[in-house]
Amino acid sequence: MPVVITRRDAGAFEAAVGPLYPALIRRLTLVLGDAAAAEDVAQDAYLRAFESWERFDGADVRAWLYTIALRLAFNEQRRHRRWLAAVRRLEPRPWRDSLDPDLQAALGRLEIRTRTALLLSAVDGYTQREIATMLSVPEGTVASWISRGRAALRLDLDDHDRRRGVPDQPPARERQGIATPGAVSRRGPAPPR
Repeated sequence: MPVVITRRDAGAFEAAVGPLYPALIRRLTLVLGDAAAAEDVAQDAYLRAFESWERFDGADVRAWLYTIALRLAFNEQRRHRRWLAAVRRLEPRPWRDSLDPDLQAALGRLEIRTRTALLLSAVDGYTQREIATMLSVPEGTVASWISRGRAALRLDLDDHDRRRGVPDQPPARERQGIATPGAVSRRGPAPPR
């Protein structure tokens, strides 16, 4: 039996989900690395969300929509990789945006689930528990993905800077003027404790 959506339901759906579309496109673009694919996945996600609107529990509409969209994005990524393997091309055409190209390249080298967890945490502000719910994985897995993703980005960007001849940056504590034990300041060595 087909699902019947009333005008009132359609209006409620549009009011709740419509404002989330631009942010969803941006997030999917970073996850997939292709703006056109991101728009396609976002449209599919909106259609699926609309079709299941009457089953939505009313909790967090953004997390619900992102869950649908991210699962579709993962499926799209797998399909895309299979297609590339079939035509013997290993790298997809890179997407270009105003994002720092070194950061974009480093993000692109992360595994898709690690990249997604990192972006949902760092850019969208989701907690590890919320991300775990969205991606249907244990919270510890999300913590691991985020930690490994940050470490991989740090190494990748540091390596890139070294290859370009950019001098190493001191640790953040030193850049912020926070003394470390035994550190030598402009006034001389720290007194013994």
